[in-house]
Amino acid sequence: MLFNKYIVIALILLVVAGACKKDDSTPTADVFYAVAVDGNNVTFTNQTTGATSYKWDFGDGDSSTEASPVHTYPGKGKYVPTLYAYTQGGKVSEGSTVINIAKTSPVKLDDNTLSDWDTISTYVVTPPASETYFKKAKFDYDANYIYIYLEVNAVANSGNIYDFYMDTDNNSGTGLLTGTFPDGGYDVLLEGSVFGSWLDAFNFAGATQQAFSWSSSGASEFYTTGATAQDGSTFKFEMRLSRSKLKGLAATTAFRIGIEATKSDWSATLGDLPGGKQSSVLVTFE
Repeated sequence: MLFNKYIVIALILLVVAGACKKDDSTPTADVFYAVAVDGNNVTFTNQTTGATSYKWDFGDGDSSTEASPVHTYPGKGKYVPTLYAYTQGGKVSEGSTVINIAKTSPVKLDDNTLSDWDTISTYVVTPPASETYFKKAKFDYDANYIYIYLEVNAVANSGNIYDFYMDTDNNSGTGLLTGTFPDGGYDVLLEGSVFGSWLDAFNFAGATQQAFSWSSSGASEFYTTGATAQDGSTFKFEMRLSRSKLKGLAATTAFRIGIEATKSDWSATLGDLPGGKQSSVLVTFE
């Protein structure tokens, strides 16, 4: 049985352990509890009847004797928590279930700060000195979103246009082949002003991998912007992409991304991330 972040009521199969000789005169507890998973935090709401004490084995080495505990799991993975319910007559009933904890991200887009990016260290890109527009980038993800943080040589109201080239299946044999971002076949293109009035999504539609041809994906509400900061000549901002709204991202185990910035009138290219002719950024979903 798989669980997501929504509350799921689990009717638990009872396993009764007691004396070797059956004693029908002593009733057993009726084990029943609800499970709510939110990131790594799991709330167990005990609705068992007929018990006087409890013990929880959370399946990760920790336990509790609270009736309805809240437990934080150490990381992503599958866990089998078990509730032991003890009656006044000494009988014990137990009920187990399976919980899947997905990877979570510390990045929040509604907290009006960029400080949560300070803890991100796995996917950090610092372009070479020859790249003068993009200064730094960070990427993170969870089961639902891809998070992007950028530092660029610009001001907030510049209206610069960004093209996000995404190899959403990490397969160079599909999608556009471009010399700007090698090591990928780019299936999805996002283009727009990010903090302006538009950002559109396109799927590759070329007859060959060398044909620059895109068709509208029809995706809506596939991105969300977050906090921004102007630090001298450096503009910092964050955004996230919905994995379920963009082709291939919901099922893939890895993807590549390269970002190009141009002037608002498309008159000149401002820069490329991770840098011109350099391999695009590979993000692997664990």
